[in-house]
Amino acid sequence: MFKKVVIPLIAAILLAVTLSGTALAAEGDHPELLKARGEVIAVDPAAGKFRIEKSDGTVLTFFVNEDTNYRGLESLAEMQVGWKAGVAAREDEDGKSWAVLVIAGDTSNFNQVRGKVIDVNTSAGKFAIETPDGTEMRFFVDEKTRYGGQISSLEELEVGMGAGVVYTEHGEGKLIAVGLIAGSAPELIKAKGEVTAVDANLGKFEIVTGDGTRMRFFVDEKTRYQGQLSSLKEMQVGWQAGVTAKEGDDGKPIAVLVIAGIRPETIRAEGIIVGVDAAAGKFRLEKGDGTILIFFVNENTSYKGQVEGIRDLEKGMRAGVGGYEDQEGNLIARAVVAGYPQNERPELIRAQGTIKTVSPGAGKFQLEKSDGSVLTVYVDDQTSYRGQVDGFADLEKGMRAGFAGYIDQDGKIVARVVAAGYPSADRPDRERPSRERPAPEEDSLLDDRTQAPIS
Repeated sequence: MFKKVVIPLIAAILLAVTLSGTALAAEGDHPELLKARGEVIAVDPAAGKFRIEKSDGTVLTFFVNEDTNYRGLESLAEMQVGWKAGVAAREDEDGKSWAVLVIAGDTSNFNQVRGKVIDVNTSAGKFAIETPDGTEMRFFVDEKTRYGGQISSLEELEVGMGAGVVYTEHGEGKLIAVGLIAGSAPELIKAKGEVTAVDANLGKFEIVTGDGTRMRFFVDEKTRYQGQLSSLKEMQVGWQAGVTAKEGDDGKPIAVLVIAGIRPETIRAEGIIVGVDAAAGKFRLEKGDGTILIFFVNENTSYKGQVEGIRDLEKGMRAGVGGYEDQEGNLIARAVVAGYPQNERPELIRAQGTIKTVSPGAGKFQLEKSDGSVLTVYVDDQTSYRGQVDGFADLEKGMRAGFAGYIDQDGKIVARVVAAGYPSADRPDRERPSRERPAPEEDSLLDDRTQAPIS
């Protein structure tokens, strides 16, 4: 039972992502991998896949195979909806994301904190840190404590190191470290400006910053590249560049990361949203002249107005978009401002009950509430599903369900979110191989996510 509660270090690092920046950094630097973290919203062990929802509302589907490594769990069958997860994956030729590493666990039993190490007592098996607000906290380690970063034991911990701690509190108030991540990060130099000189043979380049300062950087085999180049040989004078560097042994600034390319022209558009595909990370905007533009979003897209992510966008919303065209000709949204004018905003409806009927051909189901009243609820391509269901086809008579939606212009109730499933005590005995996953309890079907505003 212990391994399901006190999970290995990498899972502890996931729980402490706010301390270490990214959980997956601890597994080494692999820029070719897609890295994402969020909340598990669907698990299908039989199909070998699961879905997570990122903090910006983006939903990603990952597939697993015999090459997938796990931290915090031993297989996909142990994963549960509601867990926090971090994933490193590779995309195949068909666009499927195959998980190389899956880090997942239940965060409810853990606390996390970061700070600077101010005391280490190896003989007593304890250490102390000072948090950013000046609070001193003392922790004990035991044989189950996991270590990461630049240390592999308490003996290697040093005063002055930065540390992230995942811990549990015992009844007597004693704080036990489950995971300890510590190290001394090198001083980093960050700069951005225009490339004025490149010498690929000597492995160096020069930029001039906005205030006129000229800065020279060197590259080595560990330098990473992003943007419109994959090596120094591709860099061109006149490009815009952002550089993160550290001081080498000889005092020369060695570039750790170089992001460079031609600054894309800004594209601005206003209009009405006429289509949303949250899973694909794109939406369609119809301008006043009837032109339809397709915009893609990513983790750098910001949202304002009545939306916090692409999942909040709806057909009929008015929107303004600022973005650019990438090398493949796709329009990438940097900023999206969207919403309904106050007099056009649909009223939000929420309800819970038991599914009475399901009509696949009509795209609707009936929900019987506790007071005996029955609601007919319609779904469309923007409806999202949670709990034990991945789509409308998974809904069954007798399931407990809750939905959030609105009444459209024709007076129909349209669901934006449907959460459904069988409480464990009511689940049918017959086999259901396509959804072999833990059944949520009755109350958990309608958690805070279902209650979140749609518009």
